[in-house]
Amino acid sequence: MITSSGLLILVVAIAAFIAVVYFMKVVKYLIVNSIIGLILLFVSKFVIGALDLGFNIDINLVAILICAIGGVPGVIIVILLGFLGIPLA
Repeated sequence: MITSSGLLILVVAIAAFIAVVYFMKVVKYLIVNSIIGLILLFVSKFVIGALDLGFNIDINLVAILICAIGGVPGVIIVILLGFLGIPLA
């Protein structure tokens, strides 16, 4: 026979499992977004340098952190700041 404390432990275990699964999905999304952002930063640096568009993107610690935290929107911000001539460091 299941006691009330056993039922409570079962409910808490199920809730903890659901929380861990949700947390892992969020972490996976953030990691993928960061990797895509960093790849786009280096690709955009290469493309802008190869096409000689008249501005430069400096890759430094600040730009890498913005792209790692912000992902694709972070890359867009770094490109716009480079286009406007605003230094990141």
